[in-house]
Amino acid sequence: MMSTTILGPLIQCEWNIYKWQVALTFSMYFTGQALLSPLWGNFADKYGRKLCILFSMLCLLHFGILSSFAPSYNWFLFLWFMVGCVGGGFSHVTTLYTEFLTVKMRSRCIINLAVPWSVGILAMICLGILVLPTMTWKWFIFSTCLPLFISFFICFSLPESAYYHMVCGQTEKVLATLEWISRFNGVPLPAGTLMAGIKQERLGRIQDLLCENQRRTTLLLWFIWFVTSFSYYGMVLLTTELMKVDNSCAVPDNVYTEDANCIHPCQLLTTKDYLDILWTTLAECPGLVVASFTTDFLGRKPTIAFGMLFLGGSLFCLMACMERTIITVLLFIARAMISGTFMSLYVYTPEVYPTENRALSLGTCVAFSRLGTVLTPFVAQLRKSPYIEPHCSITIEA
Repeated sequence: MMSTTILGPLIQCEWNIYKWQVALTFSMYFTGQALLSPLWGNFADKYGRKLCILFSMLCLLHFGILSSFAPSYNWFLFLWFMVGCVGGGFSHVTTLYTEFLTVKMRSRCIINLAVPWSVGILAMICLGILVLPTMTWKWFIFSTCLPLFISFFICFSLPESAYYHMVCGQTEKVLATLEWISRFNGVPLPAGTLMAGIKQERLGRIQDLLCENQRRTTLLLWFIWFVTSFSYYGMVLLTTELMKVDNSCAVPDNVYTEDANCIHPCQLLTTKDYLDILWTTLAECPGLVVASFTTDFLGRKPTIAFGMLFLGGSLFCLMACMERTIITVLLFIARAMISGTFMSLYVYTPEVYPTENRALSLGTCVAFSRLGTVLTPFVAQLRKSPYIEPHCSITIEA
């Protein structure tokens, strides 16, 4: 995602493309994720979480390297779409992680996964500052693939989920995993004999998500994931534009009246632009800290509900004329709330579904979230009206 943000101005300069084509690059990546995320979930439920992660990582490495050799915009668009398709399997790191955590530690540990995410964004920004002034964007993409190569081999040391082996009736593998954990932690296994589980034949069936006792939860979660992703990436794209003015009523008349079919002058990202991306990303940290405590203290659902409430309230206030300082504070609150809400959904969703379709449920939710993301660049960047419209849409949905 961060690569797509950084690459936009670079590919525009490389191939002299239209503004809507730059936005299409962003959307194609998430369209790929939306289309294949349910299939990755089905794969993880049927063949294992670890195999899903490894195969997704290998495919991502393959298409990522191919993208760095794209000879034209059309080839780049296709390869970037494929990067999105194969990247959907990474969300099941959360599924695997969830199935190794106790209820007491689960929310805090899953939300803390956002820390390496933020570190990765920081590394991407630093890489852009170091590489792009002297090398082409193709070297930038190739450089981002190197950590994937290392991670692929590290992932072989991950244990497979004991819950997955249990629903597959593979009791001996469950016991082997538990014994490995026991040796690793230096703690003996509890006394007793592991009873054989009943093998589940209905693994990863999407119709099970819409059965009578799960239909309401599934439909609500699909909508909530859609809104959360639309709001999150809408905030990311709008923050930079709002920070260019001294007050919220000082937006130039021509900011969004330019024709999407115009080819804009080549404007590469400056060091200040990279630092702006960095600071807006750091604004998410307080929201993650708050969510890590409130998910245990208040519960998962209240944390998500109040996060969306505060997000909507912050954006509603931005509709009024106010100074840059107040705009900054409100944007900071909004980014903090939406980031905490997003990670809280990653805690709640795997918990509320049984093991036999846990990965599929997360995959379908990620797919709906990416549908919201696909719309984001066109709503936030290509519209021909003042800023109030995207604020209204995000506020109402939140």
